Amino acid sequence: MKSMILVAERKLADCIRPPTHDGVLEASGVIAKGADYYVIFDNVRQIARIHRSLEPGSTRHSWFGRRREGEGYEDIAFSRYTRRFYLLIEAEKHPDGSYKALIDECDESAQYQRRRWVDVAFEKRNTGFEGLSAVRWRGRDYLLALCEGNRCRAGRAGRKPGGGRIHLLERSGPLWKPVARLKLPKSVQFEDYSAVALRGRRIAVLSQRSSRLWIGMLRFGEWSIADKGKTYEFPRTKKGHIKYRTLEGLCWLTDRSFVCVSDLSKRSYTKRCRKTDQSIHVFKLPRGSAT
Repeated sequence: MKSMILVAERKLADCIRPPTHDGVLEASGVIAKGADYYVIFDNVRQIARIHRSLEPGSTRHSWFGRRREGEGYEDIAFSRYTRRFYLLIEAEKHPDGSYKALIDECDESAQYQRRRWVDVAFEKRNTGFEGLSAVRWRGRDYLLALCEGNRCRAGRAGRKPGGGRIHLLERSGPLWKPVARLKLPKSVQFEDYSAVALRGRRIAVLSQRSSRLWIGMLRFGEWSIADKGKTYEFPRTKKGHIKYRTLEGLCWLTDRSFVCVSDLSKRSYTKRCRKTDQSIHVFKLPRGSAT
């Protein structure tokens, strides 16, 4: 399996001051727009705007919009057609007793617009949708919502590889309703799924636990995956140990490069994983890989 190549990396706290007393920045999603990266977090419901230079302490980095109540967001998407940011809340208790995701919308000046429930029920609050990407097809706007667990399940069942699932969502009044469900190839042997990103027909899916990236082709209209695609590892140590255990956000930059962000390491993780957590990273595909 070929390995991704690290191009640039920076701790987020070097770019922007954490708004919490503990100084933690649990990054969970990122998009690239203009000269900036827009980053969201699990532990604060606010967007950070990081200039692509990643220069430490630069005044070009800032918080974008006001802080809202709540724990944080799981992912961020932007549509150049609707000119809206879409901010994913993984799952909360719904009036019907189940757990469902919520999606906040704000405009390009960070002004909050509205919130919609996603009409998909989950078993648990902390195992719902983990990734979000905007897509337009024949004049209609959709969102791709990636389940964190295999077969959209929680617990042990959700960690059994080979069951990656993505829901295609369409607005319907006060809701986002699922209109199709995409199955990733069974050859995508990921323990979990943390981000999804589109570039044309190319779809990329990130796994935090497996520390891998899968790239395939999307069939528009049929809403299915066209091929087995290809899987890449993120850089390992010389002995093959995982260094990037907390990668969550993902966005295409070019046909061969991506920006990612990383969450806070768990206490059980090694020191090498803590060195790469709470950061923003730019990776590129290895030479000779298919584009």
